[in-house]
Amino acid sequence: MSKKGITFLEILIVLFISLLFFIPITIFIQKYHRSYLLNTSCAKITEGINFARECAINERCNFFVVFEEKSFKILKEGKNIIWKEIKLPEDIIIKEKTSGMDPLIFLPDGTSSQAGHIVLIDGISKKEKKIKVYNITGKCLIEE
Repeated sequence: MSKKGITFLEILIVLFISLLFFIPITIFIQKYHRSYLLNTSCAKITEGINFARECAINERCNFFVVFEEKSFKILKEGKNIIWKEIKLPEDIIIKEKTSGMDPLIFLPDGTSSQAGHIVLIDGISKKEKKIKVYNITGKCLIEE
């Protein structure tokens, strides 16, 4: 007597083999996602710094970029919030900031009052990125 169809054991074997292929793929996707979150956080901060610099030049007054552990905001003359407070993704924190970044002040000529840097770290993958601000030009640069 011949049986037609698939047995339960065959289904389990196929599922086990397919899971073996999916494990490395999910690990790769997780690493890529963590890297993406860190890169986009750096891009947001850089965009905010450039925006504050341009506003200082255009409006001819001081603009402040105030960094906290999990967020940052831009203030005009140190009191009026110009841009909403930007929160960083979960597990992305500001590990280190120099005195020039506490707060970062842009003068009406586009320069910053002091040079400095901040270091972002991903709490899960422990990857770090540094954002430097030069005081003479007011420009910022992202480093690995």
